[in-house]
Amino acid sequence: MSQENSGSFIQIQNISKIFGNTSPEALKAITEDHISKQDALENYNSVIGVSDVSFDIKPGEIFCVMGLSGSGKSTLVRHINRLLEPTIGKILIDGQDVMALERTRITRF
Repeated sequence: MSQENSGSFIQIQNISKIFGNTSPEALKAITEDHISKQDALENYNSVIGVSDVSFDIKPGEIFCVMGLSGSGKSTLVRHINRLLEPTIGKILIDGQDVMALERTRITRF
């Protein structure tokens, strides 16, 4: 286990996913002005899939992602294996920055 991960095997740090052509502008309004999902949709034609999620999973720990239908569970999990790219945030697995991996290396990883 890498020393960088402080005992965590998976680290999700401030992951957000904003869907839409104006996601950078929407993200800025969400983080700075704390606009709602409805405001993001109406003013930026953007949908908030996941908003500022962080957690650590230790080796051997059982971890469950729960929530209502449409709350972003699948969107969040798809970021870990990079089926989706987050708008912002960091994903570390055993100290490896998953976002820095090239597509060809993700499959082996």
